[in-house]
Amino acid sequence: MEQLVLTARVAREDGGYAARVERLPLEGSGESARQAQDELIQVMRAWIETLDGQDSLEQVLAQAGFPGVGEDTELQLEFVQ
Repeated sequence: MEQLVLTARVAREDGGYAARVERLPLEGSGESARQAQDELIQVMRAWIETLDGQDSLEQVLAQAGFPGVGEDTELQLEFVQ
């Protein structure tokens, strides 16, 4: 099974924290780094479900610079500070 690791950065921002996935329009925020990460996980799950339901997930990922993603590709989210 293929695997794609997406990197998310967590940064202090406006009195809280923001977590963003590089090259994708995905963001979570919260009062703590953990809350921002948890929100980003939920946002990403909803994003994947929406695009997968429209059969456009592979195309959107390819346009963002992640070519070769197929139906059997496992997406993994990795957080860095």
